[in-house]
This record gives sequence, C-alpha cells and structure tokens, in this order.
Amino acid sequence: MPTIRQQIIELLADRQMDARELSGAVGVKEKEVYEHLAHIARSLAARGNKLTIRASECLKCGYVFKDRRRFTRPGRCPRCRESHLINPSFKIT
Repeated sequence: MPTIRQQIIELLADRQMDARELSGAVGVKEKEVYEHLAHIARSLAARGNKLTIRASECLKCGYVFKDRRRFTRPGRCPRCRESHLINPSFKIT
C-alpha cells in the first residue's frame, strides 16, 4: 500500500491537479495536502525532478500570483481585494 505522499506523486506525474482534487483522490484534508506538497517538493529536488506550480489568478482583475512561494491558496487579490481566485495547481516535471 503506497503512502499518501507516494499516491500524490503518482497522481501529479500523470496530470496537473489542485489541492482540492488531490485531497479527494487520496482521502485527506486539503490542509494536509499542502503540508505533504512541501515535503514532496524537497524530495523531488533531491532526485532531480521538480514540482511545478501554476500560480493562482484573480478571476476579477486577472492578477497572477507569479512570485508566491507558498503552496497554499492566497486569501485575496492585492490589487482589487476580491477573494474569487483560481486555486494553484501542481504537476511533476
């Protein structure tokens, strides 16, 4: 039986997913997925792979959080202060 992190790695190797999709696929809370992603990124870097992140984006003004280093979803847009955002998604390359 693969661990949760191994399951997440297998899923992200196949396709791009956000934390909500990953939490449903592996059966853990979305908050736990973010904790696992930090560890997965470090272990992939040691193996020569990379966890790529498609940045969050504001649905109202189009602001892209391209310089954000955290894996979690931002609370609201710094430009227009709206909270309608596209969740970040992840893929292994």
